[in-house]
Amino acid sequence: MLSSPAHIALLALALAPSLASAAIFPKDTLVKMLDPKGFRKVMKQNETSLVAFVAPWCGHCQRMAPEYSKAALGLHPLIPVYAVDCDANENKRLCAEQGVKGFPTVKLFPRGDQLGSMTYDSGERTASGFWYWATRRIPKSVTTLYQVEEIAPWVEKTSKSQKHRALLLTKEKKVPLLWKVLGNKYKDQLELAAHRDRKGKSSVAMGLEAGEPKQAKVLIYPAGSTKFVRYEGINKLDSLSKFFDSVLDGTADLSALNEAAKAEEYEPTPEELEIQEKQEAQRLKLMHGGFADMVDFEKAVKEGAGAGYHDTHGYQGMMGEPPKKKAEAGTETEAKTKTEGSPAAEEQNKEAKKAAGSSCSLAEDGPGADPPKECDPPALEVEREQVVLEHRQPKEPMPPAHPKDEL
Repeated sequence: MLSSPAHIALLALALAPSLASAAIFPKDTLVKMLDPKGFRKVMKQNETSLVAFVAPWCGHCQRMAPEYSKAALGLHPLIPVYAVDCDANENKRLCAEQGVKGFPTVKLFPRGDQLGSMTYDSGERTASGFWYWATRRIPKSVTTLYQVEEIAPWVEKTSKSQKHRALLLTKEKKVPLLWKVLGNKYKDQLELAAHRDRKGKSSVAMGLEAGEPKQAKVLIYPAGSTKFVRYEGINKLDSLSKFFDSVLDGTADLSALNEAAKAEEYEPTPEELEIQEKQEAQRLKLMHGGFADMVDFEKAVKEGAGAGYHDTHGYQGMMGEPPKKKAEAGTETEAKTKTEGSPAAEEQNKEAKKAAGSSCSLAEDGPGADPPKECDPPALEVEREQVVLEHRQPKEPMPPAHPKDEL
């Protein structure tokens, strides 16, 4: 006699009519369908993911599917979004094991199978609702250093551990979602921290350039060392993940890894470019959900609430703007060299300087003033080292099995 909740759920699923699962999601959806094997593989990746357990005949699932797909677009590629067709015979046991008793059931897995799942039960099933719910529940694995004076003590303290460390200098108000995702992914393997360097003064104090308005810098501190090596690759999810994996492998010299990272060119595929355009069009709609209770949402958007979507969350999982192609940069340099010294070029330079009011002298603005953007800060020498990174096994205990709803 079938009497357990799992058996009852299986019986209910068996009686449901069978339809194609792809019918409820748009053709260009970023939601990936999972079977039991794929689900187990996802759970082993130690990343935050969203999984919807659906049945194609369910009206609520059909109404949710477009919103869920929009959320997947906004979360891509930092938080992968999946779905399981519980009407398929091969998935019924998986759905029962996950406690699915109704459709749709949307679950967040904060860190694969290492932390307990959370069920979405807050508010309506909207794109912005899913987006905010998922992004705010990434386990906190990044140390925030609010003052530049906190960096040296953090470096000294963590140098006693057996971990390599990575420090992010960001000009954004909040820790970028990409850095939170990396902190969660490499928990127990790397020690990650973030410091807001709004005007670049902290960078200058550490012997680096102030940097562009949206530039982020990643500094690598090898295990046991208090000296950093600056990461010279692209601040992108897959690029940083590849670099961190190589650092943890410990078979190559850090300088060699950096040279390989520096040589990488950013060449998005047509599919990636299409996703970027869709993300840009969708960002205000996603951001709208966070200001649903505000009287003047339009004013909030104009003040930067929605306009900074890519600045904070990146293009295709990237911090800051996509880097220019190296070939383009070389062409610009060649063109500048050819035209330099000509009367037209000199006149353009004069007009540009006049419009910008640029001067590398701080005398006009008084002591302590920030140099203009066109001025390069004084070069400061800083000790850096080349070191062979050794592979070390993490020794920290695993996180608790059932986290609180808010992480």
